[in-house]
Amino acid sequence: MGNLLTSAFDFAEIFKTVVSRWYYYVVLAVFFVILATFFFLKKQPKRNSLSKTQKITYTAVLTALAVVANVFDVKISDEFQISLVATVGLTTGYLLGGGFGFAVCFMGDLLGAIVNPHGPYNPIIGIGTGLWGLIPGIAFSYFKGNPYLKTVISFLIGFILISAGVNVFGFCLMYPTRYTLEILLPTLPLKLAVVAVNCVICCGLIAILPKILPKDKFNF
Repeated sequence: MGNLLTSAFDFAEIFKTVVSRWYYYVVLAVFFVILATFFFLKKQPKRNSLSKTQKITYTAVLTALAVVANVFDVKISDEFQISLVATVGLTTGYLLGGGFGFAVCFMGDLLGAIVNPHGPYNPIIGIGTGLWGLIPGIAFSYFKGNPYLKTVISFLIGFILISAGVNVFGFCLMYPTRYTLEILLPTLPLKLAVVAVNCVICCGLIAILPKILPKDKFNF
């Protein structure tokens, strides 16, 4: 156990890209500025009437679930893992909104990378993971319509933008000789299947959550 912890929490190894790939962190900082500006300039419709303490509690619990989803993913290969991070992301966006959704998924990815690293931390992948909470949060906050349709659309956009976009770009950028489009693109059908499973789970949650959570606290 001691060796495992020593290996897992080797911060120098996990974050060695801070120096060698410093521009990744510049991209991350720019993205955060753009995101903060968006929510500052465009007032987000309230997803709930929770108190600050309640929001902190929900955020902490959902972040812990995001960490668990990242740590206990099922690794099929270096290019493909089965994870329920997207389920945590949609749940957070659905309940708390896009800003919280992004923060929960991003922190889940960051803390998961510290607890159970799969190599140096990649901020580009962190942005992609955060988008799993941001996209449904925006869909449920700014658009009216059938919640199941918004769930399906959120996952379709997520697959195109994140699985086939940001994540592929992040892997190719950090490991240009190890990961190429020829290696990553064939994994997309499998990733689509994982996204579909997450989507089905979330459709179930959309049906259940309004029945078990207080209606006076959430705008379902």
